[in-house]
Parts: sequence; structure tokens; C-alpha cells
Amino acid sequence: MDWLADFPPGVLLLVVFLVVAVESLGVPLPGETVLIGATLLAASSGLNPVFVAAAAAGGAILGDSIGYWIGKRYGRRLLSVLNRRFPKHVGPKRLGAAVHLMRRWGPWAVFVGRFIAVLRIFSGPLAGMFRMTYPHFLVANAAGGIAWASLVVTVVTVLGSAATEFLHRFSWAALALAGAAAVVIAVVVVFRIRRRAAQPAADRAPVSMTEAELDELLSPSGSVPATTDADARMDTPTTRAASSAPVRTDLRAAIAVVLTPLRWALRTTPATTAFVTVFVALGVVTGGLWRPIDQAAWYPAFAYGVPSLEAGRWWTVLTGMFITADPLAYLIAIVGAAVFGGWVEVRFGTLRASAIFVTGHLVGVLGALSAASALARLDWPWAQSLVTTLDVGPSCGILACVATATAFMRSPYRLRWRLLLLSWVSIALLYVGKIDDLEHFITTVVFVIVARLLLGEHRSTPRPTMRDWRLFAVSGLLVIGAVQLLVTLVPLDGPLGSTTLTQGSILDVGVDTIAILVIANWLRRGHRWAWWAAMVLTVGNLLVTLALIALAWLAQVPLVASTIWISASVLWVGQAVVLVLSRHAFRVAANQTRRRLPGAIGPGARRARARAAQLLHEHGGGPLAASALRPENRVFVTADGGHAVAYQQHAGVALALGEPIGDPGGAAAAVSAFATAAEREGLTPALFATRDARIVPEGWRVSPLGRDLVLDLSGADASEPAGPDDAAGATGTDPTASILLSARELPWELRSQIRALSSVWVSDRHVPESGLTMGSSIDAPDDDDRQPTAAVRVSVVTDAAGAVLAAVSWLPIPGAGGTVHGWVLDAVRRALPKDDAGRTAGAGAASEERTSRAVERALTDACRRFASEGASLVSFAASGLAQDGTEPDGVAVRTMAGIAHRVDPLVGFAEIADVAERLGATAVPLFLACREDADQPRVAYAAAAGFLTGIRLRDLPGLSGSLLVR
Repeated sequence: MDWLADFPPGVLLLVVFLVVAVESLGVPLPGETVLIGATLLAASSGLNPVFVAAAAAGGAILGDSIGYWIGKRYGRRLLSVLNRRFPKHVGPKRLGAAVHLMRRWGPWAVFVGRFIAVLRIFSGPLAGMFRMTYPHFLVANAAGGIAWASLVVTVVTVLGSAATEFLHRFSWAALALAGAAAVVIAVVVVFRIRRRAAQPAADRAPVSMTEAELDELLSPSGSVPATTDADARMDTPTTRAASSAPVRTDLRAAIAVVLTPLRWALRTTPATTAFVTVFVALGVVTGGLWRPIDQAAWYPAFAYGVPSLEAGRWWTVLTGMFITADPLAYLIAIVGAAVFGGWVEVRFGTLRASAIFVTGHLVGVLGALSAASALARLDWPWAQSLVTTLDVGPSCGILACVATATAFMRSPYRLRWRLLLLSWVSIALLYVGKIDDLEHFITTVVFVIVARLLLGEHRSTPRPTMRDWRLFAVSGLLVIGAVQLLVTLVPLDGPLGSTTLTQGSILDVGVDTIAILVIANWLRRGHRWAWWAAMVLTVGNLLVTLALIALAWLAQVPLVASTIWISASVLWVGQAVVLVLSRHAFRVAANQTRRRLPGAIGPGARRARARAAQLLHEHGGGPLAASALRPENRVFVTADGGHAVAYQQHAGVALALGEPIGDPGGAAAAVSAFATAAEREGLTPALFATRDARIVPEGWRVSPLGRDLVLDLSGADASEPAGPDDAAGATGTDPTASILLSARELPWELRSQIRALSSVWVSDRHVPESGLTMGSSIDAPDDDDRQPTAAVRVSVVTDAAGAVLAAVSWLPIPGAGGTVHGWVLDAVRRALPKDDAGRTAGAGAASEERTSRAVERALTDACRRFASEGASLVSFAASGLAQDGTEPDGVAVRTMAGIAHRVDPLVGFAEIADVAERLGATAVPLFLACREDADQPRVAYAAAAGFLTGIRLRDLPGLSGSLLVR
């Protein structure tokens, strides 16, 4: 905590407040350690310790309160997902018990948790998740925060430096007791589960709660679920026989289940488990888990460094790997060794993982000591300080495992994480420059290069895409700005000297920060002017540094005041290299209206549509090709004119619909050309409702979107076709009639009724108007020449009075040579039940059933008619909204499920699927593809903007929320 001494009293109190507040949010920061250090500094600088305690208490109260609201806001969504996926373990009875315990004993848990390491981080979010009332939480939180801050400050003030060890021992002892209690509780829970498993299957059937039940349970006035039928049957002969089973046997089995993860770790990762165990044990023995140990008398006998090797203590290169100098480093090393060391051991086996870890440690330590010894001969003060320093820790071995792990990531994350790792160790070496920073730099560079070669495998580093180049350029600028602001607040001593600011350097940092903030977002979007601005800023900083060096050389004065410029110039050189290499990725025009693909508007758009129509006539297309030339769609034509891609542009996303129009053999190349053109114009490319995942560019994120139901009509029985004026459905007791006509041939009275139905559903029932891949043909105006309504056909079912009960519109699927290959369902309109005040529930159900039968008849009669005309197939769900029952993968697919949930009352996806399956339709999977996970929120908003008229950004969480997905 020596860095705290650099802050004035006011800033010191602010640092204590912020660190404790952020820790209480759920971020693992050393809040207690910062409070102890600040109290010691306050005692030596004359600052009243009461102010330190007040800052810590205020930070604890604020941070826990924010954590409470985060848990309350997002905890319900998490519980809903867990209840659906694991209804047996997160059912209403257990949730009710958890809520009851939190309401009864929760305030005490919040109060006591403030004094326990790690647990204080999660008390706020858990209290919000289980709906503890905020007044109770606030009282317990405030009391705990004030008591904790007062106790720590009082103990430190009275005992001085000795308080550090006392408080850390107390906190970690409390954590150890909490861990032991957790093991006991786990054994009890598993024991009860095993005893309950002996009950009849009907008594222990999992129950999935509805949203209303979950809302009631988590509401402040909610009650614990009443006794279920299973509970009432607990005292049956069967259950009494189960309860008489040997308790000791079940208890042994419960203990075995709880210890299973440990057995798995010992069997799967024995080297990692052994190292972490020895590491933690030495931390307890030496006291390194709760206090720094670099001043202990025995420390030089274990620490490695040039002095140790010169004294003949060669074994320190290995012994120093098992301890660290301070508690925070211990925590980081334990987590890093367990996660990354364990991953490497599982991936490559114990022997190779051990070799990677030990080799990485030796390469980093011996390489750094050799480099420091060689540089010290140049009379470099920084290098001379390194040869007198001792170090401990397994960080080099852990970084070797991290570098190895990044080598096996899929594109594009492999390149990004490697660059992030290299940037981190490079900046740490440049600005901090301790012996461990040099070790980390050497280890990372070596293993990033040779990791796969050491493992006998080879995979070349992927070529960066335009998105990657833009990301590297803007990330470089932001990192430079952040580093300069950091050294402004906390001056550092690196290899090039101190970064203490002067008046001129403060002005330079301010100008750089403002310029970076102005151009960063435009640079991310690929604007050409932003690239030129970044290049001018980079070159300007390099020229200032060169001018200062030349001035100092001519005037024969030292460069002490210019060290911060010299240190930053190294980063600016790297930024200049990135900008030069990425210049082709910044071609977006400054005018936002020009951010479009070639042929989007104007004469080019007319030529593109004409070419797409010609390709449809020559090659045909899939179900979505029927709507490719809708007026709201745009068309991209490849350079050779051989393929066309229909797409819509929303929120900076070019969303391609279905598959490219043209020869199927070149579809993959057409998609790649479309993606390249979109990226060149600063747009995010994506594919929606594609049927062939093989056309997606390599490395893209492909998610199952849903399914289409396709009916093969080639073998259908068309002996009884339904004619245009057929009223055969009116025979018997069914008073309905069914007709199938083109949209332009529909009588005016039927067309007006269909539009009235649309208006009622949208205005009164608040069902959104839909677009993108469904719904726009049935409401096309009579005089809309852009809409090919002559090709649209509408199946209408009316009652005896001529009132429309259901209407289904169909679009033709174009075949080669201008033929009609099949038909795709576009939109459904159904009559609403009458809202008469005296209407009984039975009458309402009968009305709804009649409407459902009308929709079914509209579908079946249309399919019979299409079969008689020689059509090959009928597509019932090409829009991409029909779900297949699986859990949505990614925010974009969850958003589509949310949209389907909103329009389902009008369309009836499940009803259509039931009819299609009875007719013999088969499921065809549909996919959504984008470049990476980071594109999914933007793609989700673009798809929502295409489907729903007037969608706003703040509506997106409601659509993608898992509570709407059923």
C-alpha cells in the first residue's frame, strides 16, 4: 500500500470510499487492506481517523446498496432461468425456503458478512436477489458498515502496524469457519436430497414456476408456497419405509458426493491440485496469506534474484515459486494456477502441463536475471537496481499457461487475447519496470511464439479482419490515454526514468485525452477522417518527443523533465505502426448518409433490383427469395453480377435475409463479398434465417435461430382440389366457406375486413406490426405498384354471414426459368372473439375454437390447391420466428424469441406447426450468423427494428429478457 502515500488527504479519503464501494458491489478488491493502509497514513500525517472510518462506512453503505439493487433487478431473471433449467433443484419449495430464511435472518447475515473476507462482497447482491426488504437491508448494511469501519480504524489506531496481522488473521479465520460451515451445509443438503429420492416419483416431480408465481414469491408481501400435494403425502407407508433406511449409509454417501469435486481434481489435475495445496499450506505457515513477508529474515533464503545466485543459492529459482510476497498476490496466484494450470493439465495431460509451467517459470526468471545482469554493465540505473532485487512467486509459470491457452482459442479471440496479453506485460515493463515485470514480459513473448511448437501442433495466427484492425487502432488510443491519466495521478519509476509531470506535460496529456475522446468512436466505426486525425495526433506526439530530445542534446541538459514524453513515445510508435497497417480498414465517408453498400439507393438501386429479378428468373431461390424484392429491402450485387443478396440496414447493421440469389455453388463467396463490402462501409454484416450454415464465413458465430416446416407436395393427393369459388366447406354442420385468390382479385369487402382485423389487433390488442421476413403482403394498398401483389395469394375463410374468420397470405417461391416452385406462408389474420359483456367463458372458448378451425382450413385448403397446380413444396415458417423448443443461444436469438412471443397471439406459431406436422411437413433448421458475440446486441436491435415498427433501444432488454421465452 505504499502508493497510498502519494495522495493528499482529500484524495486519500476518496480512494478509500471508492475502493470499499466497488468491493461491496461484488468486485474483489482489497478494501480492508486499503482501509488499514489509509488509517496508518492518517495517524502519521495528522488526518483525523474518524474521517477515514466515515469514508469507509459511506463506501460500504453505498456499494452494498447498489449491489442490492443490481441483485433485485437482475436476480429475478437468473432465478427464472435456473427454475426452468433445474426445476428439481430450484423449485418453488426451495425458493420459498430461501426467501423465508433471508427475510427472517437476512439482516443478521448482512451484518455479520461485513466482517468476513469474500462474503462481504456478495451480501448486497444476494439480499436483493432474494427480495429482502430494503429498509431492513439498509439498517443491517449501515450498522455493519459503520461497525466494521469503526472496528478496523480503532484497532489499527491503537495497535499500529501490528493490527494488520491481527485483522487479517481474524478475517481469514472467519472465512475458514464459513468454508467449513459451507461444507457441512452441503453435506446436509445432499443427505436430504438422497433421503427425498426414496419417495415415490409422483411426490418428487419437478415443478416449473410460472412468472406470476415467481413474482408473487419474490414480492415484498409474497408468501412462501403453500404445502403441496407431495408434502401432504409425506406420511405414507412408502415414505415411512424410506425414512427407515440406514441414516449412516446416506450420510456417508452425502459426504462422498460433496468430496467428489476434490476426487475429480486429484484424478484429472493432480499436478495443479498438489501445487495449489502446497502453495496455500506455505502461505499459512509463513503468514504470507495475511501479511507481507519480504522483510522476514528467512526471505533471502527462498527468493530468487541475482544476489541469490551470486551467493550460491541456486535452489531459490525453484523454492521461490511456492511463495509470494503479499496477500493479494497470493489470491491472484491461487486463482491463476487453479484456472489456467488446471485447464492446461486437462487439455494436454499432467506431464506436458508440468513441463509448460516449470519451463515458463525458468525461462522468465533466468531470462530476466540474465538480461538485468547484461544491462547493468551499461551503467543504466534501472538495470542496476534490478540486479539487487529479490523476487518470489509462480507468476511466470501461470503466464506460460495463459499464453498456451490463448494459442488454442478460436478466431478471432486468439489474436485479440494474445495482443491484450502482450500489451499488458509491455506497458507494465515500460512504466513500472520491476524485476517481475521483466520476467512476465520475457515469458509471455516466448510462449506466445512457441506454445504450439512445444506441443507438437501448428496453427497460424489468423489474418486480422477490418473489424480487428479498427479494434486494435481504437484500443491503442484508449490505452495510451488511460496510461497517461494513470501516471498523472500516480507517478511511476520505469526503465526510462520517473514520470513526474511538469506544466508542459500536463498540457500535453490534457490535449491528448480530449483528442482521443473525440475521435475514438468515429475511429471504431471506420471513418477515414478519424484515421487521419489519429495519425496526426500520433505523429505530432512523436515530433514533440524528437524535438525535446534534440533540444536537450543541443543544450547539453538532462531529459528528466521530458521522461513522460519519452515513455509515452514508445506507445505512440506502436500506435503509428498499427495505424499504417490498418489504413485499408478506414474508408467510411464522413457523411453518415453515405454509409451504405453499393447499389443501395438511386439508379444503382434500380439496376441492382433489376439484376436480382433477372437472377431469380434464371436460378430461382429459396422461401425468403419470394420477398427479396420488397420495397423495404435493399439489394447487393457481387462484382461479377453472378449473385444478389437481399438485406435490410438498421442501426449500422447490414442484415442479409436468407441465402444469396444465384448459382448455389457460389453462395459462400457471395456472402464473403457482402461481408467485406459491409465492413468497408463501416456496417456490421450478419445473416438472418439462412438454411445452409456452410455459406457462413469461417470463424463467424452461428446460432440456431429456429425452424421452418416444409411440406413436400410432390407426392400429395390432389384428387379433390379446392377451386377459387369452392364453398364445399359449408357442407354439413360447418357453415364456413374457403376461397383462394390473388391479392388483386380479392373482393373489396373481404379486403376491407382483413385490414380492419389488422387494425384491431394492432390498436386494441397491442400486437406490433411486423416486417422484415413476414407480414407485409396481406395489408399492401391497392395502388402500391412497388409491391408485387399480383403474385401474392390469399386464402380466406368466412362464416355464413360473410364475415372473415381467418386470412392467410402466401408468396410464390420462384423456380428456375420463371416458374413457381412452391409457396411460403407470409402472414396470418384471424378474427377476434366478440367482447360482449354477457358472453360466457364457454362461448368465448367456442369462438376461439371456431377461429382456430378456420385457420386450419385456410392452411389445408391452400395446400390442396397448390398441390393440384403442380407446386413442389409449401413453407410454413420461413420467417425465422418459429421456435423449436430449445433454449435460445445468444441475445439475438433471445430477442427473436421475444418478438415471436409478442406476435404469437395473432400468428399462432404453435397452431401452424401443429397443422403442418399433421400434413406431414418436416423441420428444416434456420440459423443466425454474425462475426462474433460482441455483434449480437447490435444484430438483435437491427432484427427487432426490421420486425417491429417503432422499436426503441430501451425496448430491447424486454424482448431479449429470458422471462418472455417460454
